[in-house]
Amino acid sequence: MSKTIEFWFDFVSPYAYIASQSIEVLAAKYGRTVEWKPILLGQVFKSTGSGPLTMRPPMMTNYYKNDFLRSARYAGVPFVLPEVFPIGTQNTARVCLWLQETAPERVGDFVRGVMRAYFSGPAAINDLAWLSNFVGSLGLDGTQVADACSDVDRKERLKQACEAAVTQGVFGAPWIVVDGESFWGNDRLPQVEKWLATGGF
Repeated sequence: MSKTIEFWFDFVSPYAYIASQSIEVLAAKYGRTVEWKPILLGQVFKSTGSGPLTMRPPMMTNYYKNDFLRSARYAGVPFVLPEVFPIGTQNTARVCLWLQETAPERVGDFVRGVMRAYFSGPAAINDLAWLSNFVGSLGLDGTQVADACSDVDRKERLKQACEAAVTQGVFGAPWIVVDGESFWGNDRLPQVEKWLATGGF
């Protein structure tokens, strides 16, 4: 049995944001750790033929916008849907991959902080200057952000991560994998916890 919980996400997914704020606490409760797996949902959607929840027919869009707010209130986290939504997050994801290499102990802080900034914003989380300042606020070297984002190997790693997500069947975020079992959505966290507590059901 793996001690790792895979957490596939895009930094602009509202439900991934809500789940990200508590997933490490939940994992630690059962002796697990979180493997943060940033992807670009836009790339995934090209394979699935899907799209952002706020670009559905008006009836569905209105429901999801209200559900974002309700789900955030339920989880006790701030939430404001950004005026510009969604946005590209390729730089944000590349910085996350860079931190996994250089400061793995701070990746969770980075993910939670960036997503909270975006959804209680406004925050230009894909902007290199913003990312540099945010990384610096974590006590890390923010001057390396630009190089981390332009690195060819890291660009390829992100591309491969998106391809791996599709191969594994990921079609949305958050996508949480426990012991090979996949759970889609923030609302599946109670099932994730029961799985962790009981060893499966």
